[in-house]
Amino acid sequence: HEKNGTHFTPKLLQIFTITQVMTLPRSITVPAAIILAAASVACMVLTSLSTSTESSSPNLDNRRQLKLMPQKEIIRYGLDPKTIKLRGTRPGDEGYWWKDINYRQRGLCGGEKCFFVSMSDSSKGYLIGDGNFHKVPRLAEAVEAYTYAAELEAEYNFRHFYADPPYEMNTPRAFVRNLWGDYKKHFGKPKSLIIQPSRTAPEGSIIIRCYNDRVLYGRLLYILQSMSVESKQNLLGELESVIQVVEAQPVLINDFQLVIDTNGRTYHLDLNRVKRGEASQKDARNFEGCLEGAVKYVGDSINGTVSVS
Repeated sequence: HEKNGTHFTPKLLQIFTITQVMTLPRSITVPAAIILAAASVACMVLTSLSTSTESSSPNLDNRRQLKLMPQKEIIRYGLDPKTIKLRGTRPGDEGYWWKDINYRQRGLCGGEKCFFVSMSDSSKGYLIGDGNFHKVPRLAEAVEAYTYAAELEAEYNFRHFYADPPYEMNTPRAFVRNLWGDYKKHFGKPKSLIIQPSRTAPEGSIIIRCYNDRVLYGRLLYILQSMSVESKQNLLGELESVIQVVEAQPVLINDFQLVIDTNGRTYHLDLNRVKRGEASQKDARNFEGCLEGAVKYVGDSINGTVSVS
């Protein structure tokens, strides 16, 4: 048929072969029938492979994009579609934080803590961790992180999310009862909780880290698409300021994490990671040139030499 200008795709070939088998005369020999049946099966396999190949490319791209921009590192507060109906909770008294948090929000958990938005004031929330995690004095560590953040804020205009000093309390039964899904797996049934009253990160912000250039630039590309030129210029200045702060406080290199919002503002995240001492060799190696590369990438975006569309 190719000689006559006709070309069969695997799908058409499958239909053609099956049609020919169905219209064969009854006198067909058994060997011939076996051959035709085998040809039909082969065509179906080819069709399946062709369809699989055509549909797998977008899925592969999605997986690659997810690696560059994991959903838990894009700040979103929308309701999770898998949520269950709340039991015995309502907006109200902030003194009872377990009645004030939004159990229905999308999961915002790190390795040790989860952030819950306040239902009475969406600009605030609660960073909650297990008081017995790894059997270390968690409250002392949380207080040290809060104190250190306040010192850096006063000296360097350092931006962070801690609003008030942390405290520890026995786990309210209502809190455990209303947990669901990943939250339930994360917390289990802790005896006590560390509560860190916090400010809410702006919606649509991202978290950048320094361990892989491709991931870093992929995340910058994501946020730059939502920025005006003025916001990009602001981010450029903020990143340069962060470099100066880290040079003065090298302990910040430890598991470095930085939040960037769509206005180009930066916020230091999770200061529990900071230990009063030298950064590990691995963190120091990963951090080397990281923010300088980010500054160049944002500058190239402003100059139009990096496409963000």
